[in-house]
Amino acid sequence: MPGLAPPFWVWTLIGVAYYVLFFFLISSLLSTQPTIPLTEIGVALTAILMVLNAGWNWVFFRRKSLRLSFLLFMPYLACALLLALVLHRLGNPFFVWYLLYLFYLLWATWWGCRVWRLNPN
Repeated sequence: MPGLAPPFWVWTLIGVAYYVLFFFLISSLLSTQPTIPLTEIGVALTAILMVLNAGWNWVFFRRKSLRLSFLLFMPYLACALLLALVLHRLGNPFFVWYLLYLFYLLWATWWGCRVWRLNPN
């Protein structure tokens, strides 16, 4: 394990916070009037992120493929950044909370790379 690895109970809180945030994001996007195609794009990106997150969990925890799990961060980060732009353009009330998630995601990407590098097999 790399340094700065939180204990299991903190990972549990992070997971719960992720799903709570994405519940509120989807709810807010679905309850607003469609704005050009931005609202639909926001819903699609949120759904894609949730599917990619589930796929990452499967690759990391079930397949135990650390290299592939790190490589999955790249499309995930791209999608997450696009969603941030959409949320900002829409003036979504959860944009600031989502920014906190992006900061966590940058750290998680570093952490995933360190796990892979420390366990090359």
